[in-house]
Amino acid sequence: MSGGKYFTIDENLALSLAEMESDFFAEDGDEDSPGPAAESPSTTEIVVSDDVDDTEEEVVEEDGELDTEAAAQEFMGTADPPAAAAAASEESVEMCHDVQDCGCQKQCLKKFDSQLVEQTRLNFQELERSEKDLLLLGLLESCRYPAETVRGHGKRRRVTFQYSVFGEEVCRGAFRHVYNVGIKEFKNLVHHLEENGLVPRIHGHKGRRAPNAMPFESVEAVVKFMKQFSDQFGIPHPAPLHGRADRPPVFLPAYETKLSIHGKYVASCTESGIRAVGYDLFRQIWSKCLPHIVIASPRSDVCEKCEALRRCVVQAVSEADKLAATERFTEHIHAAQREREWYRNKTLEAKAELDSLPSIPEPGQSSCSQPLCKVHVTFDFAQNVALPQSSRQEGPLFFKVPRKVHLFGVNCEGAPRQVNYLLDEADTIGKDGKSSHGPNAVVSMLHHYFCVHGLGEREVYLHADNCSGQNKNRTVCAYLAWRVLMGLHKSITYSFMLTGHTRCLVDGCFGLIKQRFRRSDCYTMQQLAEIVNSSAQCNVAQLVPGSTLEWREWDNFLARYFRAVKGIRELHHIRFDAAKPGVISVKKTVDGAEVDLTILSAPVDTVKAAGLPPVLPPGGLSRARQEYLYSSVRPHVPADYQDVLCPMPPQVESG
Repeated sequence: MSGGKYFTIDENLALSLAEMESDFFAEDGDEDSPGPAAESPSTTEIVVSDDVDDTEEEVVEEDGELDTEAAAQEFMGTADPPAAAAAASEESVEMCHDVQDCGCQKQCLKKFDSQLVEQTRLNFQELERSEKDLLLLGLLESCRYPAETVRGHGKRRRVTFQYSVFGEEVCRGAFRHVYNVGIKEFKNLVHHLEENGLVPRIHGHKGRRAPNAMPFESVEAVVKFMKQFSDQFGIPHPAPLHGRADRPPVFLPAYETKLSIHGKYVASCTESGIRAVGYDLFRQIWSKCLPHIVIASPRSDVCEKCEALRRCVVQAVSEADKLAATERFTEHIHAAQREREWYRNKTLEAKAELDSLPSIPEPGQSSCSQPLCKVHVTFDFAQNVALPQSSRQEGPLFFKVPRKVHLFGVNCEGAPRQVNYLLDEADTIGKDGKSSHGPNAVVSMLHHYFCVHGLGEREVYLHADNCSGQNKNRTVCAYLAWRVLMGLHKSITYSFMLTGHTRCLVDGCFGLIKQRFRRSDCYTMQQLAEIVNSSAQCNVAQLVPGSTLEWREWDNFLARYFRAVKGIRELHHIRFDAAKPGVISVKKTVDGAEVDLTILSAPVDTVKAAGLPPVLPPGGLSRARQEYLYSSVRPHVPADYQDVLCPMPPQVESG
C-alpha cells in the first residue's frame, strides 16, 4: 500500500529509544509495496510481530541487522507530518472523551451525534471485560484485511484495518473513542487476534496460583491464632451492635492494640516455625475473615473498677504513682483473665465429657442417675422484650410502655442447649411483675430446670453474674446447700466472674433471640416462643402458663434452716459437697485459699422432713396497668390479637 499510515512515536520517545540497544523499530513501508487500498483516513496499516511491546509499531526481523540510530532518525525526520499530527490528536482524544475532533483531516467524530457517541461509550463501559473483548475482536475481525508479508529490513507481517462505526468509515482514533478502548488494550487485542484468532483472551494466571499470592497456610495461621486469642481473652457480646444484623461481636481487652496483638502473633509463629505475615496483611486478614472480633473501646469496657484504675493511671503525677496505679490495673486485669480462663476450661471439660458418651442423655433425667461429673450450667436474665413487636415499628409506640416479657436463660454449655423461660408480667411473682427478678423467682426456675431439663448429673458447675439481688445472695446459696443435703446433687460448685467481665455463652444465645426478634412481628406469647425456638438450634422456649413451674416462697423457707454467708460479695467460688452437709467451702479468687463455713442452723433430719416451701400465686396485673394497656397500647395491636395482649379490664367491660 503506497504511503500507508502507521502508528507513530513522538520525538522525545524516539530519542530515548535510540539510546537503548535492545529496542526494536521498523521503517516505514516502501513506496512501491503492495497494498489493498489507497491512503485514506479510514484505513490503517499495523505491523505486528510475535512479541508484543508497548511501542506504537512492532516488527519481526528475520534477516538483517538492527540499526536503532537509523530507526530513530526515521521516526524523527522521515515520518509523515500529518500522520504524526494525527497520532498526537488521537492521544488528545484518549485524554478528553467528550472532544469531537478525532485529529484526522475528515474529522470523523463530527459525522455522528454526540449523544449517540456518548451513549455507545457508556454501554461499552458497562460490559464485562470478557464481553467487551469478544465484541471488539469481532469488530476488528470484520474490518481486517488479510495479513501480508513485506520486505524491509527483513521479513515483516503487515495487517491492515478499515474501521467503520455506525456504517461509516472512520479513522482509528474515532474507532477507539466510540468504543471506549485505550491504546494499550487496543494493541493487545490486535496482537491476540493475529496470534489466536477470534477466541476469548485468557489471563496467564488463570488456573494456577499467582507467584506473589499469599499461601493459604499463612492466612489460615492468622485465622487460627485470632480465634484462639479471642477464645482465651475475648468477651462475647450478648447481641449484635445496634443497626447491624451480623453475628454478635467478641470484645478483646481494651488495653490491647492491633499492633500488640500482631507482635504476639509473630512471637507465636517464631516459636512454631511458621511464616509470619506483615502487620498490614495481618490487619487485612483480620478485617475480612474475622470482622466480629474487635478491641473494646473505653465505652464498651463497662467494668467500673477498670475505669477507676484507668483514671488513676492518667491522673497520676509522679512516676512512682503511675507505676503503682499501673500495677494495680494490671493485677485487676490478670485477675479477670484468671476467672475467664476458669470459666472457659469448665465449659471445655463439660463438652468433652458429653462428647465422650455414645449419646447425650435426654433432658428430664432423675437426679444423680447419670455418671456425669463435669456438667457446666450458666444462668442469667436478659433485657426485657416488649409486646407488641413489629418489624415496622410505629413511632408513637416508642413513648409508651408496652406489655413486658422477662427472659431468663439457663444454658448447659456442653450440650449445647439453653432453656429460655418466657415470663409475662402478669404470670410472675408480685403485681405487674415487680418481683420477677427476685431470689424466689430465680430459685423457682432453677429448681424447675433441674427437675424437668436436667441431665441427671451427679456434679454440676454453675456460673452466674455478681448481681446480689438475683444470684449472689443468701437464698440462692441456701438452696444449693439444700439440694446437696437432699441428695439431689453430690457436689455443686457455684462461681462468679468479676463484675464488668461477666459476659458468657448465655448472653450469646440471648443475642440470637434478640436478632430474630427484631426482624419479626410478634403479638402473643406463643409467637414469641416460636421466635425463640427458631432463633437457633440451641435455644428452647419454656412458657410458664401450662407448665409445671410453680413459684415458691424459698426465701422464708430456707431462712429457717440456713444462715447467711458472711462477706458473700467478696467471694467468687463456693463449693457444696454431700460429704459435708451444711458446710460450704469458699474462695475469694480461683487460685486463693479455700475456707470452710457452716451455714446449716438446724438438724439435717429436720430439713429433710420439711419438704418444699409453699406455693406463691402469680401477682397478675394491677387495675391501673390493665387500663393503660387497654387505652394506650391496644390501638397499636392488630385486631386479631387485641383481646389476647390488651384485653378490656373487667371493670370497664361490666360498665
